Amino acid sequence: MERRTFLASAGTGLTTATVGCLSQETRGDSSEANAEATATTAEESLAETGRTAEKTHIEAGGSVERTVGTASLEDRGLRRAHHVAFGNPTEEPHRGTIAVSKNDEAVFEESVELEANASIVVSLTDLDTYTVRVVAPELDATEAISIDPGHFTCNVTRTTVSVREDGTLDSMGISTRMACPGVVTETAAADESASHTLGTDPIPADTGKGSHTLVLRNPSEETWTTRLIVENDSTAQFDGVYTVEPEATVLVTLSESGTYTVSMDVLETGTTITEQVTPGNFDCNQSSTRAEIDASGELTASTVSTLMACDVETNSTNEST
Repeated sequence: MERRTFLASAGTGLTTATVGCLSQETRGDSSEANAEATATTAEESLAETGRTAEKTHIEAGGSVERTVGTASLEDRGLRRAHHVAFGNPTEEPHRGTIAVSKNDEAVFEESVELEANASIVVSLTDLDTYTVRVVAPELDATEAISIDPGHFTCNVTRTTVSVREDGTLDSMGISTRMACPGVVTETAAADESASHTLGTDPIPADTGKGSHTLVLRNPSEETWTTRLIVENDSTAQFDGVYTVEPEATVLVTLSESGTYTVSMDVLETGTTITEQVTPGNFDCNQSSTRAEIDASGELTASTVSTLMACDVETNSTNEST
């Protein structure tokens, strides 16, 4: 059973956010089955490579920390690492193993002996989809959970698997409730579009300024997970993760003139492209940066503007010759 608990706080950290209003969400059977299947595959992969999990003793009230990934979330964007913990809040010692895999490949495994109120915390520092599997052989208990890109926000977030007094394992998600403007996680459904406006919406008609639209299309028959980051003066303004289904489109409108760097990634293939948008793209132009994902998950992109002559006082627009 998984419970997702969100703590109402100023968002300074999980330690200080231990009180507040709690809400719970129970995980569906289908996601549990998918996580279990992926975790089993990862476990078999570990056996094939011949790796042996480390054995770590953690004293009562103690905690050890581990890091998985390259810390790429610290380099760009608005999202932060997600933390996964295996804890023992009981008064009796318990043994178990925590394993992390992605794309059916094991990326971390460690066996621990947890004294009372001890834990091990694994920080996932790259945006991806992970399966976490905790096994407590002496209790004949197993818990498998899935961590998807939506778990990575601007908040401090943690998923904890704990030993319960009745000898079972229980999982719970905890997050500080900091507002995350510009952090969007959404699905662009097949043959449909997902839209977002960065800045003033709608644009005041008397400014004589135009907008710039980021268009990401998936004309392929595959579904891809994409990340779209918009930076202004080297500061991230938007960090959108979209599951883009076949023939779907993502539209992000930049309504305020400026110099922007636009990066688009396909998570499954690691493909990244970058485009520049300048103030000239907003001078009453019809302007867009258009990108497409092909069947192999590769990206192509270009920025195009149609030059227009504008009369701000009369609020009329005429094509230049």
